[in-house]
Amino acid sequence: MSQVVNLEVVPREEFGKNAAGRARRSGFVPAVVYGGGREPQGVLVDPRQLEGVMHSERGLNTLIHLKIGDRDLKRMVLIREVQRHPVTERVTHADFVRVEMDKKIEVAIPVHVLGIPIGVKSEGGMLEIVNRSVLVRCLPGEIPESIDLDVSDLHSNQHISAVDVALPAGVELAAHPHDVIVTILGKQGEEEAKPAEAEAAAAPAAPETAKPAAKSGGKAEGKKD
Repeated sequence: MSQVVNLEVVPREEFGKNAAGRARRSGFVPAVVYGGGREPQGVLVDPRQLEGVMHSERGLNTLIHLKIGDRDLKRMVLIREVQRHPVTERVTHADFVRVEMDKKIEVAIPVHVLGIPIGVKSEGGMLEIVNRSVLVRCLPGEIPESIDLDVSDLHSNQHISAVDVALPAGVELAAHPHDVIVTILGKQGEEEAKPAEAEAAAAPAAPETAKPAAKSGGKAEGKKD
């Protein structure tokens, strides 16, 4: 089962821009808890505790046991979205989504690329990571921390798609099967030469020019007066 962390929040009594500003000045961040077939609920959260959760090993996929004031609602949530100040990078707002432990949800799992591809080591190619996460579907208690992807056997101009990623038991692929995760780009010179060669092959042959008739001192041969 995924590790669960406890997070205490305070019920939010005031709403609006001015109330949000007062909450931030008092050391809290406005947040909302929604989903689970229930009405959204406004709360205030300690930004330091929130940052601690987001910088943990599971990050936004950390399963949170939310405690509102003195009430233990036994409600599990995930961090759905966080807004930051464009200059200071401080958290200014957060969204929590309620989850049911017996219902599957969709989450993006980080992909850790392992190994040095043959296409890079021996063929002069370059590794490009197209997607650093893959969307999966699973129970909240079975959310993987990350997914390891071995790229050692990849040659130049080969790639690995989402459907090729090995997932743990109980975890289903929710991303499009053909979404590219990593690819090995071939040598730049080879890539540039191929279009040039194709263009040359497709160009029509130059028409032959008629050779001028040989000049003679007399009349043209075969011509009658």
